[in-house]
Amino acid sequence: MLGIHRLTVKGADYYLSDLARELPVTPREDGPALWVGRAAAGLGLQGPIEAEHLRAVLDGRHPTSGARLRSDRATVLGFDLTFSAPKSVSVAFALGGEEAAAAVLAAHRSGVQGALEYVESHALTAQRGSGEQREIVPTTGLVAASFTHGVNRNLDPHLHTHVVVANMVHGLDSRWSACDHRGISAHRGAASAVYESHVRAELSRRIGVQWVDAPGLRTEIRGVSPLLLGEFSSRSADIRRHMAAWGSHSARGARVAWAATRPEKQSGLSFAALATEWGERARSVGVAPAEMRALLASPQRANASASINEHRFGAVLSLAPDGAARRRDIVAAFGTGALEGADAPSIERLTDLWTPARSVRVQVGVAEDIRPLRSVVPGGHLLAALGPRPIDPADHETWRDAAQSIDQYRHRWDVRERSDVLGVGALSSGISSLPTDRLVDHLRVTRHIEVARQQLGRRDPFAHEMDRGR
Repeated sequence: MLGIHRLTVKGADYYLSDLARELPVTPREDGPALWVGRAAAGLGLQGPIEAEHLRAVLDGRHPTSGARLRSDRATVLGFDLTFSAPKSVSVAFALGGEEAAAAVLAAHRSGVQGALEYVESHALTAQRGSGEQREIVPTTGLVAASFTHGVNRNLDPHLHTHVVVANMVHGLDSRWSACDHRGISAHRGAASAVYESHVRAELSRRIGVQWVDAPGLRTEIRGVSPLLLGEFSSRSADIRRHMAAWGSHSARGARVAWAATRPEKQSGLSFAALATEWGERARSVGVAPAEMRALLASPQRANASASINEHRFGAVLSLAPDGAARRRDIVAAFGTGALEGADAPSIERLTDLWTPARSVRVQVGVAEDIRPLRSVVPGGHLLAALGPRPIDPADHETWRDAAQSIDQYRHRWDVRERSDVLGVGALSSGISSLPTDRLVDHLRVTRHIEVARQQLGRRDPFAHEMDRGR
């Protein structure tokens, strides 16, 4: 999950005051507070964070020379992009033992990095001009600091990273300015889906977990007890109780409840001390920590032919505005549809296959082409012939090539029946009644489908249309 908040008051000292001693990491190079972003590296900001450098960039100044890079009239210091792991992932971090915690933390950080690379390439922009002359300009990347924590204020296991993005960007036109915040907001869902999908892929690879659907298009680790998810979600419970007591139902009411129930931070606790407390809380709901350690110590075989969950894919796009899809919507759909996970580069490759350029304008930020849903959601006839689309990009290309062959055939021979892939199901004498030129075409496309299915590991026959004896 990704939350985005503007920073207008809180500065460097707020984030530097709590450096998460609860994380099982070394204090410096792999510590909880690190510089991230291509533009940060361009300013010489890498590794652990120095307080004066963070204060400078949030004020819009060069971290070493102090030269102003952004107008001093800007009222927004930056943006807090908060990446939060699914609750079952935080439970695995808490109860799986220190070795598993380190693996979970590494997967989380890799997911954050994958999502930030997506934001840098597609969401982070500058704006030049106004009105009809307004232009969206790509940038060199983020100037940002990351702060990773393992708990919330109730001391529930809650693995999350605050990425504090300075409100200054270096456009590809070589000018520094404030960023166009609309792009960050517009791509929130896509960046969130990239992060979660990448984490799933990393944890499947590192410790062999499997995944299950959860309400609200969420995904959780298979085998983690719902009792644990509830026990370690006490902040959410506090907010719901406050809203119920006051009869609140709006987003504003939730925000008020969040603030009213927010306790003071407790810092300085070690991972070992917290793990002991988390173990006691787990036993209080009838789950021994050993059960979680056993679950994580018994890796499941990865599904080499994992496919997109087409229902989840379509559900995401059904929420797209104005009944159409932009590239960011398709990224979010692929990230959500990859139930077993796909790393960030794979999601990019899958999306590129379905989003050829439709105009000459730069496709970044809010300046993305609109495309009809039917151009990115496969028809039922394609799913019947080829099965769901593979997650592996190379296999996905095989699937798409065969799908294009089917659709070209249907167009040539004016096949309109959705449930009849090649339009011969209603022929009383089968394909033998087809004209010679169509019969040749039919056999060619049928062979293409057979080969594609074999390459994809789907060797079951393709319905009755494959029967050449009719």
